[in-house]
Amino acid sequence: MEESNATLRKCFDAFCEPPSVTWRTKCRQALFAKMYDTFLKPSILQVKLNNLNNKEAIEFLVPKIGEWIRNNSVREQLNMRNDVKDKAKAAQLRSQGNKMFHPNVKFYIEAIKLYNKSIAFSEKGSTERALAYANRSNICLKMQRFEDCLENIRLARESNYPGEKMIQREKEVKNALAKARNKNASSSKISPNVVEEPELSYAAKENASQVANCLELRKNEEYGRHVVTSRKLKVGDVVMIESPFVTVLKDSLRYVRCDCCHGERPFTLIPCEGCTMAMYCSEECLSKAYNKYHRYECGLLRDLWEVFEEVPLIAIRMIAIAITTFDNNPEALKDHLDVLDESNVNGFTMDWNKATSQDIFNSVHVLTTNQERQDSFWVAFYIFNATILHTLILERTELGPVCGANPTTNKLLLDLILRYMHIVECNRKLLSFNAYKVKEYVAESFAVGCFPLISMLNHSCAPNVKRITMRDGRCAVFVIRPVLEGSQLFDSYEAGHITHARALRQSMLSFTYSFKCTCEACTFNYPSINCNNLKNRKQLFYYNSILKTHDSKNVHKLMSQLRHFLNETPKLYPADEDCISQITFVRSLQILYNQTSENASYWKHCKP
Repeated sequence: MEESNATLRKCFDAFCEPPSVTWRTKCRQALFAKMYDTFLKPSILQVKLNNLNNKEAIEFLVPKIGEWIRNNSVREQLNMRNDVKDKAKAAQLRSQGNKMFHPNVKFYIEAIKLYNKSIAFSEKGSTERALAYANRSNICLKMQRFEDCLENIRLARESNYPGEKMIQREKEVKNALAKARNKNASSSKISPNVVEEPELSYAAKENASQVANCLELRKNEEYGRHVVTSRKLKVGDVVMIESPFVTVLKDSLRYVRCDCCHGERPFTLIPCEGCTMAMYCSEECLSKAYNKYHRYECGLLRDLWEVFEEVPLIAIRMIAIAITTFDNNPEALKDHLDVLDESNVNGFTMDWNKATSQDIFNSVHVLTTNQERQDSFWVAFYIFNATILHTLILERTELGPVCGANPTTNKLLLDLILRYMHIVECNRKLLSFNAYKVKEYVAESFAVGCFPLISMLNHSCAPNVKRITMRDGRCAVFVIRPVLEGSQLFDSYEAGHITHARALRQSMLSFTYSFKCTCEACTFNYPSINCNNLKNRKQLFYYNSILKTHDSKNVHKLMSQLRHFLNETPKLYPADEDCISQITFVRSLQILYNQTSENASYWKHCKP
């Protein structure tokens, strides 16, 4: 039975409330609510009375919603506009960076981010860009990043930097660099603790080196597609290591990390010349991104982030990758999809050793959407968003003339936007790193991605596996609770009983994934953990004292102890001691295998 309209509107209003949502996003949501209340309700009622299935409802609602959007100047109300370079904005941002760089302030990283943003807003060869590069070189000199300083001097000269100041700075930097190299050559070096990258704990499948051969993909009515193990698994076992099909950098790190490889390169980032939103660590990454996806999103990025946020952006990037996979020929993509038998696409049996880029695309294209479970209210909301996106793509990318000349290709594009937004909503995974905060490191996400095989793992609020982001961007799936032979592997969709009460978890999962969770934690109402009420708080303090050091040797030793304890005491779960040990075990894996912010020492030095 569908939820009542009142309940749906309550959920929708709650969805609009997070403080991180921009005013343009709130405006979009308000416009949809207005359309729904004043125009669409009779059509929604007709969908329900005629008992239309999801596909039929979409076909019925698309032209009506499109007409309302056109007649009500929605894009104008959302202030959607082309992203262009802005000389005045570039100068303003550089001035703000100068204030952060001031000797009495010395917020160097904040200054670098502002200079990077200034570079992104400036035109190629302009004085504004040259000055921003020069200022960035000065920070690098102060921070003794001599090679980065030389790179910025080169970039400033390429941008026609005026005056002779760079000549003197270059001499100073080269002298300092020579001294530093001599000092390093003469000093004795202590080898740092090196932690080897995780590997599969068991032999890999012959056809898929990223999956242990004990894992099988099965399908039934209760669980849909799901992953089971043919052998007993122990805590600490690694059973999958996979690269994402698509990733999108977090908006807050746009001027710190490369948009392509996501490397943390704030001191030497270079801009896309077509937008103000993407920066890259090298010409190689810039070219790779453009050829793989950026050519189809460049003119959209600003509005995508400010009006739609990450889900539609990832969906558009997936479509861009799909089109480039078929040699930038949307008609070839359509021909491929017309004959694709989705029921035969199985990433666990596919031969990845011989897989083409089209085969890999197939494995993502068939990821679950849960569209058939959605109420017509949400069907309409997705159509509303997809229609606006579709119009922007036609207006601002090379797909416009292609779709204008071929109605079937035009329809395919809208269908893909709708489908991939649902795929992303149901299958996106966070990629994390160790970010430095005041006096400690914490796990934070730097990107969101979709994985063909890891996405086959179902959810549990008491998961038995955990995704750990490796330094190269792949994700390793670690076992965190013993798993019996023949049992299913369960991931957590960012909703676990340890941190969330059952009512909240079920609301979150129903809202985002359109299913009611019946996992063991929900069935038996496992408790959440309140660290303030723990009996053995000394043990927790001891764990935290080791984790805060971030010393790989001590953390590895603690991880081994916890691994042994969790393997020996599976029946204790969900007792506090077992849950706290599991949390600490996962955090130790993150410390050992996640990327750690390369600039942590500078944050320590520059922040008060």
